[in-house]
Amino acid sequence: MNTKEISVSARSLMYHSLHPSFTEKYILGQELGSGGFGFVVSAYERQTGIERAVKFIVRKRVPSTAWVCDHEMGPIPMEIYVLKHVRHPNVIQYCDAYQDDVYFYLVMEIHGTQWKSQEYPLLHSPALSQNSQSTLSSEEEDEMMEPQRQFVRRTSCDLFECLEQHKYFEEGLAKKIFRQIVECVAYLDNLGVCHRDIKDENIVIDENYKVKLIDFGSAVMIPRHSKKLFIRFYGTILFASPEILLQKHHRAEPAEVWSLGILLYTLLFGEVPFPDPKSAISGPILQPKIRVSVECQHLIVSLLEKNPEHRPTIHQVLNHPWFTQ
Repeated sequence: MNTKEISVSARSLMYHSLHPSFTEKYILGQELGSGGFGFVVSAYERQTGIERAVKFIVRKRVPSTAWVCDHEMGPIPMEIYVLKHVRHPNVIQYCDAYQDDVYFYLVMEIHGTQWKSQEYPLLHSPALSQNSQSTLSSEEEDEMMEPQRQFVRRTSCDLFECLEQHKYFEEGLAKKIFRQIVECVAYLDNLGVCHRDIKDENIVIDENYKVKLIDFGSAVMIPRHSKKLFIRFYGTILFASPEILLQKHHRAEPAEVWSLGILLYTLLFGEVPFPDPKSAISGPILQPKIRVSVECQHLIVSLLEKNPEHRPTIHQVLNHPWFTQ
């Protein structure tokens, strides 16, 4: 098969020897996604058959500011450190971590429903969210991996694909979904963690509309009561706040609240509130054709306040009348 036709993970791992402790425990499956950091592949626990997601993070692509020292593993990416130390029903659960000279392997639970039917292998699909196997003898390769799995990409379980199927959510269901995300962000805030890349592609969702936040590759840890400012932005432009688009020094927490505003609007109306960055900086919120409650309108406007100092905190969002009515 032409190497251009195979998945990113298959091409990257074709001649790479994985950590033996990993291969003793897991069998690799289909590619789930790829991005600037590396790629994500499904894996199965040999003893139980339980399916997991393995994110292969390329060491040399981890920014110098995104390393933290773990007492067990030594220097590791912030993403692994955060997931290893948090536990919340709406945060994807950490299972294992391994490392070699090229990759960190972050093993996580798999959550969500495939919202888009897959009629053929997705060999040329664009990357999903920013979100990787080994050189084996022929006998080992037969045991470790089905060749057809090595070269295909599974469809996504994320909120973006769910929205594509639904077009938009009625207000009650949007509230159910959004509340889970807000509770999760509030929990992380209490721990001094800010995700910094909240968007529909970084949320996986199942058929019962239970959501989990994924991809902590842009996350930071902020000391309590700190007014730390950031200048670099690693998130997604559509969800970027005005102060980020203006390339100003900014606080992570208010920028996160803005991203939640974009997300809520998208859930309710199936489109973004600003057609371009210029509109996000100085333009009005697009007036949707779908009607929602006054409380819901008020929350959207407060989340999408241009001045970061006037936006509510995540804990104020959680106590908004829309949630308590």
